[in-house]
Amino acid sequence: MAKKHHHFVPEGYLKYFCDPSGFVHVVRKDSPQKAFRQKPDSFAFHKYYYAQPLPNGERDTDTLENFFSTLEAKWPSIIERLSRKEDVNDELETIFQFVALQRARVPAMRDAIELMEAALVKSRLMAMIAAGIVPPPPAQFPDLLDRVTVSIDPHRSILAMPKLMQGMGLVMHRVGIGVLHNITDIPFLTSDNPVIYFDPETAPDLMKPYTLKRAGGAVVLMMPLTPTMLLYGHSIDKKRFAEVGLGHGELVDEAKVVLINEQICRFAYEAVFASGAGAEPLVLPFASESPVVRMSSRKVNGIMADTVHFEFGQRPIKTKWKPK
Repeated sequence: MAKKHHHFVPEGYLKYFCDPSGFVHVVRKDSPQKAFRQKPDSFAFHKYYYAQPLPNGERDTDTLENFFSTLEAKWPSIIERLSRKEDVNDELETIFQFVALQRARVPAMRDAIELMEAALVKSRLMAMIAAGIVPPPPAQFPDLLDRVTVSIDPHRSILAMPKLMQGMGLVMHRVGIGVLHNITDIPFLTSDNPVIYFDPETAPDLMKPYTLKRAGGAVVLMMPLTPTMLLYGHSIDKKRFAEVGLGHGELVDEAKVVLINEQICRFAYEAVFASGAGAEPLVLPFASESPVVRMSSRKVNGIMADTVHFEFGQRPIKTKWKPK
């Protein structure tokens, strides 16, 4: 039987954020005043999210899901070893693959790819009209192009995953990575977009998500692992990491845990996940913003050039793909 529910945040990851009764507390950005409780297998998925078209007109719903499951199956043993502060340098490749995949597979990234491609299609249409290749809209409908919506085959964002993971590899190459063990009474949160990186030298109100200076600039990378563990990378730690590998540290400052949770809420796309009640006040200030892609076009030496960047803003509505 074909697998139907394709999780973009693995159950094996979410189970560590369950309360004692086995539920995760979910706060949606669209309704941040009220949390609800869900079992890890009943949310953070889309139907047939990794389905791929086959030459015969049918679709393969299992290959990618099975491949991801193979990687996810290694996660529990790694988490258990990390919780004991063991040396896990023999599992660095698996950890890096898991982090890179978790950046590439989530709706925050896949939506961005599809919205970017839709904007490119529209930009090319405008350029063709300006060049006289395509006739302009009728005079009685001057805003016709503003009304045009473009939908992109979701398979396009699946095809982009390998390149996105390679890009994450370049980011991780710029930092030294360790695990922070949270020994305060405030648990770490996580989200539907748990991989975070940014330029720590940029003021918080000017910071753009997933935007870094060129080689040599500072980088911070974070991913919550459990309510008491956080994968943390910083460019200033690169030399130490190159010499001894992944290390462990303790976080005893509650104020720093709160700051980290605020970043987790800010980078969340649609929802924040918690191991207990009370996350709503942290989510509320960031309810109207998520990491979203923006594209602009300008002329460079007489040629139209498209630039793409991420910023914090309102999630755009993606036109649904309707296959023939």
